[in-house]
Amino acid sequence: MQSDHITLLLLIVLGFTTHQGLSRYGVMAKYRFSSEAIRLRRQWVRLVSPAFLHANWGHFASNAITLFFFGRGLERAFGPDMLLGVFFLSVIGGSGLCLLLHRKEEYQALGASGGALGVLFACVFLMPGMSIMLFPLPIPIPAWFYAMGFLLYTLKGVHSPSGGISHEGHLGGLMSGVLVAWMSRPALVQSQPVLLVTVLALSGAGVWYFHANPGRVPGFLRWHVREKVNAYKQKRSQDQALHVDALLDKVAEKGLHSLTDRERKALEDASKQRRGGR
Repeated sequence: MQSDHITLLLLIVLGFTTHQGLSRYGVMAKYRFSSEAIRLRRQWVRLVSPAFLHANWGHFASNAITLFFFGRGLERAFGPDMLLGVFFLSVIGGSGLCLLLHRKEEYQALGASGGALGVLFACVFLMPGMSIMLFPLPIPIPAWFYAMGFLLYTLKGVHSPSGGISHEGHLGGLMSGVLVAWMSRPALVQSQPVLLVTVLALSGAGVWYFHANPGRVPGFLRWHVREKVNAYKQKRSQDQALHVDALLDKVAEKGLHSLTDRERKALEDASKQRRGGR
């Protein structure tokens, strides 16, 4: 039996990069999904890098739980290459669909949901009969039932969009997971023809709805990004004010000649900003 070390390592890496993104706005701004940055500046890394960032720890936990339960099963049964292949191709599939549907507007997103759902749906087709335990239910839940719940939730979001959720990223990710599983193990996936047709038909209908209603769904986490930008600007302003106060205290105590060239420039810039703000 294969181990599940790569799944656990992937979760550790996702947790570390999530922490970096939440604690350093510059990381979030540089690596989140941005349709304009990809189309106009060819920053292709943003097709993958958003999977390593999350809006908050609750957002991270929801994806981590899915990856923990289903990623380990996929890795143990088919090896780490299958796990990583499904995850990253599903991430790219989710980002690619977002880019296609929002190619004429700026759209921002982040999170590993596309990859997590790709792994989930790949497990459903590659491991028929798989089940999971969900607290507080006392009985196992079939994996396909759990997966269909995600799909129906996504389709509901297509019709009645809620802020902060990239439903098109979900659709792109789960469809990519099914297709990767189908290409790698066609006979196994085709052993569940009704489920296969149902998933692809419902997902395709969701994609068509997005395409037929451009601009219907707001950019994922725009509210969160705006909040982070405002908080960053406020903290930067406070830090600058404290630095200026320290320089003024130094001048009062030791005289203007005690300032370095860099400190003099900082005072001059602060003075110009205050005059300009009047």
